[in-house]
Amino acid sequence: MEPHFSIRRFVRDEDASLTVEMVLILPLLIWGFLTVYTIFDVFRARNLALKGNYAISDLMSRETASINTTYLKGVRSVFRYLTQGDNDTWVRVTQLYCNGDCGDADNRVLVLDWSRATNGVDTYESDDLDALNSVVPLLGFGERIVMVETSVDYVAPFIPPMLKTVSTENYESGWGFMKNNTFIDTVFTEPRFGPQLCWEYVNSCPARS
Repeated sequence: MEPHFSIRRFVRDEDASLTVEMVLILPLLIWGFLTVYTIFDVFRARNLALKGNYAISDLMSRETASINTTYLKGVRSVFRYLTQGDNDTWVRVTQLYCNGDCGDADNRVLVLDWSRATNGVDTYESDDLDALNSVVPLLGFGERIVMVETSVDYVAPFIPPMLKTVSTENYESGWGFMKNNTFIDTVFTEPRFGPQLCWEYVNSCPARS
């Protein structure tokens, strides 16, 4: 005679196999640990990227001598060290000022002093300034501002398979920030100890000594 199945007895039964339970739960524990680790690592890298930009922006805002390509490459090296970036890390520095209707963000006249970048990244031309109206903060007439843009690549240590999306042309596979990403930041600073940040031989600026 087959034993009669009792739901009540099944619920009260505390017999189990530790090995089976470990096999069932261990993958979930590992998945959870790696996911939490990746989340913290993403925000760590994101924070480093922004703080690295602030650091080099502050550095250049204090310059009183002219800067040049060698100086900018050194700034990139500092930024790369701070952010633990790879060879694709780049820095672009642009100085501009307002020359008319400065209180009107839509119709003001922005003038480009100079724009330089590392790694062969495109720089801004005078024709590009209209597109920057929505980005550049309001300036006083003749007031100069230095726009520092940085880019650093991030490779996630672990992308949880259950959260991984399909890679497309403009979107890396992953989930939210939990994917291989490129952090691009823009910071605006004013020259602290002079009317402008000089690039050698621009606006009568002397060569860097």
